Amino acid sequence: MHIIIVGGGGVGYELARNLSEKAQDVVVIEKNEIKARRFKEALDVMVIEDNGANATVLEQANIKNADMMIAVTQVDEVNIIACMLAKQYDVPITVCRIRNSGYAGDTSVLTPKQLGIDIVINPERVAAMEISKMLHYPDAAEVEYFNRGKVMMLGVVVGSEADITGIRLCDLPLNPDAIIVGISDHTGKFIVPGGSDIVHPGNKVYLLGKSRTLKDISSMLHHEKTRVNQVSILGGGMIGRQLARLLEDSKQSFTVKLIEKSEERCEELCRELDKTLVIQGDATEIAMLKEEDTDWADAVIAATGDDRNNIVAALLARQFGVKKIICEVMKPQYVPVYNALGIDSVINPRLLAAAQILRLTRKEDIVAFSILQDEKAEVIEIILPESAKVVNIKIAAANLPRGMLIGSIVRNEEVIIPNGNTLLLPDDHLVIFAIPSVSAKLDRYFAPASAKEDREYLRNKLIHIEED
Repeated sequence: MHIIIVGGGGVGYELARNLSEKAQDVVVIEKNEIKARRFKEALDVMVIEDNGANATVLEQANIKNADMMIAVTQVDEVNIIACMLAKQYDVPITVCRIRNSGYAGDTSVLTPKQLGIDIVINPERVAAMEISKMLHYPDAAEVEYFNRGKVMMLGVVVGSEADITGIRLCDLPLNPDAIIVGISDHTGKFIVPGGSDIVHPGNKVYLLGKSRTLKDISSMLHHEKTRVNQVSILGGGMIGRQLARLLEDSKQSFTVKLIEKSEERCEELCRELDKTLVIQGDATEIAMLKEEDTDWADAVIAATGDDRNNIVAALLARQFGVKKIICEVMKPQYVPVYNALGIDSVINPRLLAAAQILRLTRKEDIVAFSILQDEKAEVIEIILPESAKVVNIKIAAANLPRGMLIGSIVRNEEVIIPNGNTLLLPDDHLVIFAIPSVSAKLDRYFAPASAKEDREYLRNKLIHIEED
């Protein structure tokens, strides 16, 4: 595919890196010299140092033959204009980052379609939604849903007294409606396990299975259950505001405090939020946190927009004995720092946004696509087409590469945790766990035999995604 990315910030870089690694033809348009240089030095992509909301510049990027336009600058208006221009060149799929709900909300005068936008992404809102899921299941470091909530994936750090440690996976008394699909240790080593592998204390294990089963499985991993009712949000930016709103609207009763440094922003938040207590102050100052009784909180969310501030705030929260700490991470290179500090729940808005878009670039009929927070694996939900190579074949005979595992099948509304003898049938909903080096090979097994990435194929794919 020929893909044009307008915007060389964090989201644009994450996308360009991932797409170029999967051999896609990528052009990045970024007018800032320093940001443009970063792409030129680090990635195998074409870079145009100019304004992407300009038809002449887009023609330099070969817009006439583009399969996809992804506009992810910090300025909504630039992104919208770039997408409008792309549609004039008949680009099949346009993706637009929009922060201002006035452009894409229920009250906006023009719909996204009228603006030439097929897919709207808002990384901060997606991040807030992910944090909300973690607060509803606080024993997990990561939470994902598949097949409209029937299947769940949990990433959980195993406690020292957990029942599953020191036992081969094939001998575990694990509920048959759940399976361990991944194991990561404290050094960052990651495996898609086999029956002879063993879980050790401190490992992060990834479980996949029926949602109602995984909700009750934490006792095997912790011997305790964390309850979250009192939440402190550190940072009143877009993530903090949207998270507070989500918690206010939640069926579960949360008591929320939000600490923000800017007086002007605090005034805005007070007008927008109904039940949240908004406090002006510096979330990285011990005196401030003591004064606001941070030890009162069951969970602290560090979302200040600055990785170093988030790390300091998280360490202070740890000192106060807070059980659940979730940190926004802007730069992937900081993830090992969080791991070293024992903070296993981190949210990377850029990675979340990239995952939303990357599903559009695959040949398989992808319903959902997630990237683990440490980027060691991808989780893909697909619908198995009748012409795929593995249809009517048992999993053991499919010869899937090492590092790829079918974790669940939903067939006629029934969730199946498969084994080697399970037959793969047309229209099965598969949830597949794969390391990045083999994820690119999925199309050999699960894509339609006749899939051609022409413009009509991409338009049909977009229609199916919109119907989902």
